[in-house]
Amino acid sequence: MYDLVSIGDIKLDVFISLDACSEKCDLEKGEIQFDFGEKITVKLLDQQVAGSAPNVATALARMKKKTAVISHMGADLTHTLALDFLHKEQVATRYINTHKGMSSAYSTVLSLRGEKTILVSYIDRLYHLPKGLKTKWLYISEMGNDYERLYDEVVTHIRKERTLLGFNPGNQQIMERKPALFRLIKETSVLFVNVQEGQRIVGSSRVGIKTLAQRLFKLGPKEVVITDGRKGSYGYDGTNLYFCPIFPGERIEATGAGDSFAAGYLGARMYGLALQEGLRWGSVNAAEVVQHVGPTPGLLRHTQIKARLRKHPKFCPECLD
Repeated sequence: MYDLVSIGDIKLDVFISLDACSEKCDLEKGEIQFDFGEKITVKLLDQQVAGSAPNVATALARMKKKTAVISHMGADLTHTLALDFLHKEQVATRYINTHKGMSSAYSTVLSLRGEKTILVSYIDRLYHLPKGLKTKWLYISEMGNDYERLYDEVVTHIRKERTLLGFNPGNQQIMERKPALFRLIKETSVLFVNVQEGQRIVGSSRVGIKTLAQRLFKLGPKEVVITDGRKGSYGYDGTNLYFCPIFPGERIEATGAGDSFAAGYLGARMYGLALQEGLRWGSVNAAEVVQHVGPTPGLLRHTQIKARLRKHPKFCPECLD
């Protein structure tokens, strides 16, 4: 029996700093302006195995939880690097399917002063739940095409096995807003979205946090967690809405902040702690991750999270109701 099995692509992330061409970037407008044919000078920061599925599985493995990843990969160098990385992190790889003649997923992360833009590819393969899968939690995040069948398989599995689900819908699923998305949200234990994602799901860009949380909750999840970047995060259980500021710390590169927050939140809940503690754990984990390049070097063990919180006893969520 696993504590959590995550589902999604495993990628090689290449991290590039745009500091050397910052005149072509406008952070206030959120714009990067390159002309075709230009030769742009950049700095290679690092290359890492990444993707929401391995990020979350790795984070919880560091918290002493038994995890595995369901994924598709090509028979390439990324596959070799990924298996080596996951074995070292004690994440099970038995559900990683390898395909000859196919390339693994790939991302390029462009970063400038803590902000990022990601160019991403996905694996064009149908995902299925393995037969006889036994896990307390499933976690689903970003995914490419042909996700509807998997979503319906997960719905059936949850109803039959009483498995809990952490769900952070990807951009494609949110933009398409297909019935399968809402069927899965209805069976979700914890729905993770940022403000913009949540607004797109409910079909309104003007709703405030409280109304957004309420409307998302009405779709069926047992808990709604909304992140709002540097402004903090919110948790809603259908009765109380809690706000948690970001945990103090330097911000170097933000890739994986959402994954680390979700994993911290789920880690707290898996250890039997309340929603409010989930927000605290998520905030601490994310604050450490953004002090490093990439999504996994800064991931904390549960003992480290608790130690940081003991040093900041006043860092607590506020009930807004």
